[in-house]
Amino acid sequence: MSANKFVLKHGKIKVEYTKGITPGLPALTYKNGSEVKKFEYKEITTNDTTLGSLVSVRLSDMIDTGENEFGFFLPELDVSSGQTEKFTTVGIYSGTFHKPLHHKCTSIEFHGTAQNIIIPL
Repeated sequence: MSANKFVLKHGKIKVEYTKGITPGLPALTYKNGSEVKKFEYKEITTNDTTLGSLVSVRLSDMIDTGENEFGFFLPELDVSSGQTEKFTTVGIYSGTFHKPLHHKCTSIEFHGTAQNIIIPL
């Protein structure tokens, strides 16, 4: 069965993402040190590509400073119930800053685990 629970780590950054979770509950949690942001499905963009699914969220949107987005690729993994699969993927930060106007992208390597969990209704 396709994995639906993913945990990604890079240094002090930890991302937890669950596909198919009950609407209204956080589907993605982003932690960077003491900073914690939680996102529901309506705040998450998912694009299926030949490389896997690109999952992205807007971390900040400030009129005077700019916007900062974060995304990561998830491979399509089949994981038996009760098992965990390790994988490596890439995360991407993309920001547009207004003073002065410029755009910056940064990538990081994530080490992750994937599993197939039962999602409560």
